[in-house]
Formats: sequence, C-alpha cells, structure tokens
Amino acid sequence: MKRVVVTAWVAFGIACQSASAGPLEPVWGKQACASCAMLVSDPHFAAQVLTSAGDHLYFDDIGCMASYLGRPKNKASRAWVRASGGQWLETELSHFSNGAKTPMDYGFEYSATGELSWPAVQAAVRERMANAAER
Repeated sequence: MKRVVVTAWVAFGIACQSASAGPLEPVWGKQACASCAMLVSDPHFAAQVLTSAGDHLYFDDIGCMASYLGRPKNKASRAWVRASGGQWLETELSHFSNGAKTPMDYGFEYSATGELSWPAVQAAVRERMANAAER
C-alpha cells in the first residue's frame, strides 16, 4: 500500500511540474497584472510569463509584459500571448500589429499576419519608456 501511495504521489508531482511549464489560465477579472496591477479581464490582450523560479505572471496588455521584461531584474524563461481562438502562443513565434485600443494603450495585439515581431514590440516599448523618462 505504501508503495502505491508513493508512486501516485511521484506521478502527481511530475504531472503538476510538466503542466506548470506551459501557459496557465489566469483568474479572469480577478488576477492582477504583474506590471500595472489592473485586473486581467480581456483575453484578447492577455499575456503571461513563466519566471525561472517557476511562477506564472499575468499581464492585461502585451505592452505591460514588454515593459516588465524590459526592466533589468525581470527575466522570463518562457512568454506567451493569447490568440483570438483562446490558445496561448510563444511570443518569439508570434506576430503583432500596432494601433489597437488596448487596456493600457500600448496598442499591440497578436495578429497572425502582423508586421511586427516580438523583438520589435519590445524595442517600441523600450523607446516609449525612454521618452516618458525624459519628460
């Protein structure tokens, strides 16, 4: 009996570990954005990172995630954006468009045919942050 319990416990631990390496759903309308603290309520603009410590951080705006990751102390082992079909996509493999009305007005949204790459979005957000700091 002891062996069955130990085996089940190990299997459960492995299953939880592998599940947490991928994207997880936030608690919509209750989960705070890790950058601006607004509630993550619109799946269309949601994003998330998995930190090297294994924590999932959620963002209400793709620009909030880019801003968060632009700070030297903040690193992500993986990052995702939410596609309109509800699936989470790796940021590095995604395309983005600019000009959307987003929760924090960064304007970036996932687009299968978008002209911007994730590094381009990050550069645009860094530039915006630098311009804001100069004011």
